[in-house]
Order: sequence, then C-alpha cells, then structure tokens
Amino acid sequence: MLGFIKREIIFVIALAAAVATAFFNPPSIGWLEAIDFRTLALLFSLMGVSEGLKASGLFDCAAGMMMKRSGNTRMLSLLLVAIVFVSSMLFTNDVSLLMFVPFTMMIMDREGADEGYIITLVVIETIAANLGSMTTPVGNPQNLYICSYFDVGAWPFFRTILPYSLASALLIAILFRLFLFRKDSVQAEKREIRPLDRQRTILYLAFLAAAMLSVFHVISWQLLLAVEFIVLLVFDRSILKRIDYVLLLTFVCFFIFSENIRNIDGVSALLSHPMEEHPILASALVSQVISNVPAAILLSSFADGFEGVLIGTDIGGLGTPIASLASLISMKLYFRRSEGRNGRYMLVFLAMNAALLAVLGLLAWLIS
Repeated sequence: MLGFIKREIIFVIALAAAVATAFFNPPSIGWLEAIDFRTLALLFSLMGVSEGLKASGLFDCAAGMMMKRSGNTRMLSLLLVAIVFVSSMLFTNDVSLLMFVPFTMMIMDREGADEGYIITLVVIETIAANLGSMTTPVGNPQNLYICSYFDVGAWPFFRTILPYSLASALLIAILFRLFLFRKDSVQAEKREIRPLDRQRTILYLAFLAAAMLSVFHVISWQLLLAVEFIVLLVFDRSILKRIDYVLLLTFVCFFIFSENIRNIDGVSALLSHPMEEHPILASALVSQVISNVPAAILLSSFADGFEGVLIGTDIGGLGTPIASLASLISMKLYFRRSEGRNGRYMLVFLAMNAALLAVLGLLAWLIS
C-alpha cells in the first residue's frame, strides 16, 4: 500500500479531495454528468498512441539520429531541448520528459558534463515540454478538456495560443544561449540507431491524426475509441497493459472534486468574481496550488469563454513544481540520481520558471 501511494501520489490526493468534498455535495446523478467521457476517451487514445510509438522504436530512433548528427555536447543539448519542445506538441509533455530526461542524464554523464550543466539542461527541457505542449489540443490534458468543454474549433484554438507558443520558443532559445551555450563543449559519442518498426509506427501515427481530428469533432470520439480498442485487442494487446489506467481514474476524481467544489456556495462565490475579471491571472494562480489540469476542470464552469482558462492554465504550468504534473515527473527522475543536488535543482527550477511565467504573464496582459 505504501509503495502504491508513493508511485501514485497524485491519484491518492485527487481521491482524498473528491471524498472530502463529497461531504458538502453527496453522491448524485450530477457526479456522473460531471465526468467528461469524451476527454477520458481521447486520453485513452493518446496513451495508446504514446505506448505504441515507444514500442515501435520511434523515440529510440530519434535519440540515435540526434547522437549521429550532433558533433558536440552543445549541439546535442540544443537538439534535445528542441525535440522535447516539438514532441510534446504531439505526444504530450509527460511522455516527452519520460523519454528524454533519463536519456539526457545518461548521455551527459557519459560525456563528462558537470552536475550544474545537467540540472540546467533538465530544467530547460521541462520548461520546453510544458510550453511546447500548449501549442496543440493533444499536447496536454487541460487543452483536451478545454477544447471538449467549450467545443473549441481549430482556428479559434490556434489563433489564441500561437502567440504564446512562438514567444515560448524564443524564450527557451534565450535560456539556452545564456546558460547552456558553452565554448568548451566536447565531442559527443555516436549511438547506434535502433531499427524502426515501420508498420507499428504508421499505425499509431494514423491513430494520432485521428485523435487530432476527433478533438475538432471531425471524427466521433466513440468511433475512435471503439476502433483503437479493437485494433489493440486483436493486433497489439501488450499496449493495452501499458496504458496508465490510474491516470484515467485520477481524472475521474478531478471531475468529481470539481463538481463538488462548484456546489459549495462560498467557494463558488470566491472563484466566480476573479474568473469574470481576470481569468488568465486567476487560472495561472490556481494552477500553482492544485496543478493546471484540475485547475482547468474546476475553473471552466466559471469562465465566459475558453481563452482565459486556456492561456492561464497553459502558462500556469510554469512556476511551482506542482503547477504541472510533467514538472513533477522530471523532478522525480532527477531526484533518483545518487549524485544529484536536489537543493540546487529546486533553486534553478524556481528561478527559471518564475522568470518565464512573469514574461508570459506580461505578454498576456499586453495582448488582452
């Protein structure tokens, strides 16, 4: 039990929050109506895509190609940050970090990079994953939920988020130039490129495209779920075992918690005014405390439109480690290092995140 709690602490907290708030809003049909089954189906589909592409060797192949093309650790670091930024748009921020943070630490240890350099690189990769993922509806769970809840079309979504995505790319490039552009960069070792399972890769990329179309209501989410489940059950059953069902249950707890909070008069009144006056600021601040995914689920019902919640929770993934579940993933991966310097990691993480959150917050204020 203790091992499960340590592994799935986010689920345990979400379950405890749902149970505690149930005393104010006892179980009813409203709980079932609050669960967004469309978002859960799309998450299931995307987790299947991510696990399938891992199994196909796509990520290993990408890592091998980076090693082959990079002449030194500086270029390798740049490629790592870039691929995390881009891959998070399609495969979600947590998948990108799970794939590339361990690889980053392993290869930088092999190249003799000092611990300060590794810390900075991992923190910038985490920022790249959180900011790159906001560019698409499938990049992170809160985008999926917001698009589903507000029925957001493709053009309104990209029109709203692209200025922040482009600004984020520029800010990450500045961070790299300031902290990782070293003149004493050493030659990087080459890595053998793993053969790619082309059929598997094509299959799961097709499911990824279908999921994107489903987000914008071109394809029915029920049809996507049924087809992908049947295909996995018949042709690739091992992927069904790798899907994170606890994460899906965590979202169910988030939905119930949010429904309970909305029915507590005092809390509802406390949230409704800030969301009417300053939705971006309110969404970003709430994200710092309860993370941006539950913040999006909680605050959407108090918002007049999707823009404030979308921008606020996306840039609100910066800041504290709890502001984004992806940040907790990379932090946990780094803290496993026997030679890690956890205090220094937290200092670098908080300083960089606070700086970028302030800049993007200022940009949001100027645009609005």
